[in-house]
Amino acid sequence: MSTGSSKPHKGSRVVNCDCGIRSPICISNRPWRKGRRFYGCSQLEENRCNFFQWYDKEEDNGNVEDLKDELEMLIIEITKIKIENKELKELVRSLKAKSAKRRNETLFYKLAFFTSWIVYVLVKFGL
Repeated sequence: MSTGSSKPHKGSRVVNCDCGIRSPICISNRPWRKGRRFYGCSQLEENRCNFFQWYDKEEDNGNVEDLKDELEMLIIEITKIKIENKELKELVRSLKAKSAKRRNETLFYKLAFFTSWIVYVLVKFGL
């Protein structure tokens, strides 16, 4: 059974997959199961035995270490998002400044073009 993408997660119980290797607890990224934990094969994609078993919440017994790990992962994700947000705001500020500069340059060239035509008409017709 295919498990889709997942993030490894420390667990309190040791479960071996069909390969005989310790199966880590992973966290599902699928929209309909997002955040639900499961045991999966730890081999690389091409060598995977497709072992899959849900990690039952009842087995958890409120494992504080698991909750600390999840909290730490969330804090790291929030920090990354804040940094990305700050970088994006700076990029938007920079692009707005460039846009304003281009508008001013465009206005200047339009005015120069219009003035040159007026001068041309005055010289051509001797007004």
